[in-house]
Amino acid sequence: MRVLIHEYEPLEALGMVTADEIDLALVYDYNLAPRPKDPASQWIPLWTTPWAVAVPEALAGAARTSAPATLKALADQPWIVNSRNTADEDAVRTLASMAGFEPRISHQVDSLGLVQELLLAGQGIGLLPVDHPVRAGVRLLPLRDPGVILRAYAVTRAGRSEWPPLALLLSLLVSGQTTH
Repeated sequence: MRVLIHEYEPLEALGMVTADEIDLALVYDYNLAPRPKDPASQWIPLWTTPWAVAVPEALAGAARTSAPATLKALADQPWIVNSRNTADEDAVRTLASMAGFEPRISHQVDSLGLVQELLLAGQGIGLLPVDHPVRAGVRLLPLRDPGVILRAYAVTRAGRSEWPPLALLLSLLVSGQTTH
């Protein structure tokens, strides 16, 4: 079996699965910005990870007991979001709405490292996975009630997951044994 990897954003990859241009897409969404699931596709959950608000050290005191309260304490800060996929921006907008404000988007970038660089340069705050290494001067404020959870999926056309090569790859992905 030969696996070819191409990088696309979730919407692009899902369109390619639907158009039968690829056999498998690895995609993600957030619990606060769920992606509609086409009934012609099979969505196989792979893993989840919580996200937090990344802030400069000076704003670490903004942490509160709930996500809306934390965001309300940060309401005057500009936001850094993804440039190619709106899911994290949708999650930020949902939380900000719960806190009673409209977030001001200052930058759109496609790199978690660049989010941290902009943050350290005083250009805004953003979401990062809680298990992502952070640079000196960056603090992650937990989000609870509600939390922000990234959910990863393997997506195929309905009925295709039984095809032996794809079934093998899916079993490796689900079991976490992707080093074969």
